[in-house]
Amino acid sequence: MLRLTEIKLPLDHPNEAIAEAAIALLSIAPHDLISCTVFRRAHDARRKSSITLTYSLNVEVKNEAAVRKRLSGNIHVRIAPAIDYHFIAHAPATLCKRPLVIGTGPCGLFAALLLAQMGFCPIIFERGKVVRERTKDTWRFWRQSVLDPESNVQYGEGGAGTFSDGKLYSQIKDPGHLGRKVLSEFVKAQAPAEILTEAHPHIGTLRLVKLVENMRRTIESLGGGISL
Repeated sequence: MLRLTEIKLPLDHPNEAIAEAAIALLSIAPHDLISCTVFRRAHDARRKSSITLTYSLNVEVKNEAAVRKRLSGNIHVRIAPAIDYHFIAHAPATLCKRPLVIGTGPCGLFAALLLAQMGFCPIIFERGKVVRERTKDTWRFWRQSVLDPESNVQYGEGGAGTFSDGKLYSQIKDPGHLGRKVLSEFVKAQAPAEILTEAHPHIGTLRLVKLVENMRRTIESLGGGISL
């Protein structure tokens, strides 16, 4: 598979223009293009009079070796890097001890999720309430100035990040593509699929509560336990 970069198209381009741009860059016949998918999309607004969309594409073509050889000097045509996540360990058939995770903030939640996916059946301890109850307590504080010291923006399932605006870091400085695993898990938990391709992905605060619940259910379905 090839990775094509710096494919620039106007904001109002039709969908077929993406594949057409790939065909033009590679100088191949349309029937030689097997597949073309968007890996990343960004807005280029440096010229206000000509705002464009910039794409990185994953492309499959016939006779890939020949195409690569012919375009070996083009820095915008490269072999697509492997981005699949590989687990560093798997639980033994007989699990004697279960790992403990303290807190269900973003780090704790993902640590527990990965441990559960590797078969280690983690146990998570959280001092605050489940995310739905915590959301009510937080809104009560914001609207009525009634503070629950154990259930607020800081404490409770989901951590402080649950009440951020849902922005995520881009993957520019992520050579190991670990961020892709994070985004993929968010999508599995019903985040918008476009966060996988947007240069500046955004989930949205109102969606995060449901995402946290879904991730907790996934952990539990894999044998993990949560003490709230």
